[in-house]
Amino acid sequence: MTDIRALMLKDARRQVVTGGLLLLMGIFFLISILFYQEASFILSLIYFPLFFVTGAGLFVNGMNDFKKSRYTSIPTAVSGVETTYPLFPKRMYLGQQDLRDDQAGLYDMNGERYARADEEHHWKHKPAAVVSRWLSFPAVKSGSFIYKDEHHAFQYRLEKKGGFKWRGYIQNEEGRYTAYTKEWKGAGGKRSIAFIEGNVLRWQLEGDRYLGQYQLKDENGRVWAEIKQGAIPTEAADRFGNMPGFIVEWSVREQVPSSLVAFLFLFQYGNY
Repeated sequence: MTDIRALMLKDARRQVVTGGLLLLMGIFFLISILFYQEASFILSLIYFPLFFVTGAGLFVNGMNDFKKSRYTSIPTAVSGVETTYPLFPKRMYLGQQDLRDDQAGLYDMNGERYARADEEHHWKHKPAAVVSRWLSFPAVKSGSFIYKDEHHAFQYRLEKKGGFKWRGYIQNEEGRYTAYTKEWKGAGGKRSIAFIEGNVLRWQLEGDRYLGQYQLKDENGRVWAEIKQGAIPTEAADRFGNMPGFIVEWSVREQVPSSLVAFLFLFQYGNY
């Protein structure tokens, strides 16, 4: 199994550094407000909370991850038996009600939800989470999510480590880490994101970041789905036209593993 502790320590440092830089930017805009320069006053009012709240969230999460990876055990496990979906429709939509909503879903074109991921909040931190949701950059922030199937059964806990780069982790029901994501630039400048279980590349997304089109493959190179970011399904434009997300066109529709859906949720949270 890859050293999850070392990866988390690296992610923690990245979050702390990025959070600190964003906090400094927020302080810069605060100073602009206090000294009131008419040309930049409105912009400063807008950008101060965005930079400050995003930076504070990243910095705190980075420090918590740093303490976790340095001073506590990180339980890991090789992924065991996982559930599968018997049959998916040919075309589905993976989206959020709003970019700042804390719930995502995998839907068919009739609006039936097959899977959901809810952002995880302790009740003590709920007010701060609400502020962070509305006053932060979604693509940069960190977060943790609970992924459940259509029967509301727990599948995985998902963690997104934020910053200008991101990494995802998943935990099983026992709280053990079983997989993580890794991103690199592939052949021809294509973007590649892998879902790695233990030391095995289980799933991989490869495509063009700017066109927003990706192929989802398994470890043997078999294509399971085509992903189109920002596309609106013409047959369900009224339902999904205002929902940020992805069209998923399945090549393999039967017995789709839950780890693949977990990977899609992590990919979505890492791109918005």
